[in-house]
Amino acid sequence: MPAGFFALIIVHVSAVLVKISLFFAIPRLRSVDDVRTFLARWRPVQRGADWVVWLTGAGLIALTNWHLLTQTWMLVSIVLYLLVFVLIRFVLMRELDQISASRKRIAEDEIRHLRTSNWCVGLVAIGLLGVIGYLMMTRP
Repeated sequence: MPAGFFALIIVHVSAVLVKISLFFAIPRLRSVDDVRTFLARWRPVQRGADWVVWLTGAGLIALTNWHLLTQTWMLVSIVLYLLVFVLIRFVLMRELDQISASRKRIAEDEIRHLRTSNWCVGLVAIGLLGVIGYLMMTRP
């Protein structure tokens, strides 16, 4: 393995863990003000994690071999990874934005729906990340 490969993997996986920490933060939100405060703190973290994930992913491909992109298991892994990002961005973040823009103070129904969506997206994302891990370990 090239020098720096394992360090890059650790940074990459750490950034992914930061991204999925959203699933653990959402159940703690109780009101519209909580959502607004959370979003104000989360957006910079999310942007930073996005950049780190994409840059380290590109770095990992550059360090190993760009020919990995011609292998089906790698392409499937990238597509699954993109699906996780899309689910987080267009399901959870959209709901958080809608609650944040709400004129309600508590928004119980919306927060309850957000928690249900969080469970669904979280389970799907963890499953997809597991499949990605399996593909990267076995390289079928």
